Amino acid sequence: MKRAITESCPDRRYPVVAGLYQTAFPPDTSGGAAAATVLDREAAVPESLPAAELENVQLLPHRTALLEHMPTSATAAEFGPGDGSFAESIVRITQPETLYLVDQWASDGERQAVKRRFSEHQGTVHLRDAEPITVLRDADTDSLDWVYINSSHEYEATLAELRESQRAVTAGGYIAGDDYKIVNGVIPAVHQFCAETDWRLASLTLETHDRRSYALSRE
Repeated sequence: MKRAITESCPDRRYPVVAGLYQTAFPPDTSGGAAAATVLDREAAVPESLPAAELENVQLLPHRTALLEHMPTSATAAEFGPGDGSFAESIVRITQPETLYLVDQWASDGERQAVKRRFSEHQGTVHLRDAEPITVLRDADTDSLDWVYINSSHEYEATLAELRESQRAVTAGGYIAGDDYKIVNGVIPAVHQFCAETDWRLASLTLETHDRRSYALSRE
């Protein structure tokens, strides 16, 4: 429910949603505590990224255009692919050698539907029914050329996935993700991650009515 609220609300309504969010999920509950953390941010999160780090950020119209700048014939992973619709674009545009789709599908029926969707790519597309952070922690160092994080969008979870991704992604690779907007935890997680590492914002998409994506690369 919390994820649905944050993903469906336009950014311009954030102040209103913040108040409703705190009312719906008060801090005296575990869910409310997580919500309060996202809304209040943490001291480690910078107010913004330094201007010098934004000079070379590439602006793109939509996330399928972002895929055109990702490595081709690569080993990649999407965390939180859902029904696999964006993964279809990943396969079509980047033609990966191996693509891991990692999710905790609500039912075996949903998982089987995704499996059928990629029935013609069984040698390329591999499904993992697991938590993204668990898969990232178990991944070998430098085993992935790039990743696309599209899982919880909550601050703590996203920051943890970014931190684990930097070990799993090879030098010259990319960490990309979805839902770069102010009504959830993605922006503060991305900015904190950049502040504490040598990863920098490389690309941003500028959809008007859809969730924006980002891509990070090492300096």
